[in-house]
Amino acid sequence: MERKPGRPRALTVDAIAAAALDDGIATFSMPSVARRLGVAHSGLYRYVTDRDDLLVRALDQAFLSTTWPDTDQPWDDLLREIGMAVWRACGLHPGLDRASQMAPKPSPALLEKMDAWIAELHRQQFSMEDAAVAVEFIIAQALDSSSQMARLSRMDKSHVRREDIPVLEAYNNDEVWAGRGLYDRKVDIFLAGLSTRRTESV
Repeated sequence: MERKPGRPRALTVDAIAAAALDDGIATFSMPSVARRLGVAHSGLYRYVTDRDDLLVRALDQAFLSTTWPDTDQPWDDLLREIGMAVWRACGLHPGLDRASQMAPKPSPALLEKMDAWIAELHRQQFSMEDAAVAVEFIIAQALDSSSQMARLSRMDKSHVRREDIPVLEAYNNDEVWAGRGLYDRKVDIFLAGLSTRRTESV
């Protein structure tokens, strides 16, 4: 009697999310993740509801893979460090920036961290509303800038002429196209404006 093959390996939600990251967080499909794990496509649905559910779980893993700042530091340093942590996560997981923008809801793990950062900014003389906006803005700006730099890199590799893009005329080309682009300038401008909204009692 022929022996039936056993299950390739025990599945867990974490293993499936890790496979989605390995497959490409912005481009994975349920069938591609199943193939990577060596399991039947239908078997994934015992652990996740659908692709959107898996995407959010993969976002959690991606954001937890980076080092986040301690809250015990000046508010402007804290916001800068939050942005840098987002950049590091995007570097570890190409496509994370776009995937975060397409996700049906934010990463629960990231939201939990945001609560502590907002509370710290509030302790440092910002209203709760401004603190929440500041934290959300810095994360969104890092994700958007990371996505934009990836796009510019693709354009550069396809030999798009930089002089055909009007915004480049206002800046040094290397600053726009390399590293984090204009992200640091944007953050400087934002933090300068935000500093005027601090109050002695909130």
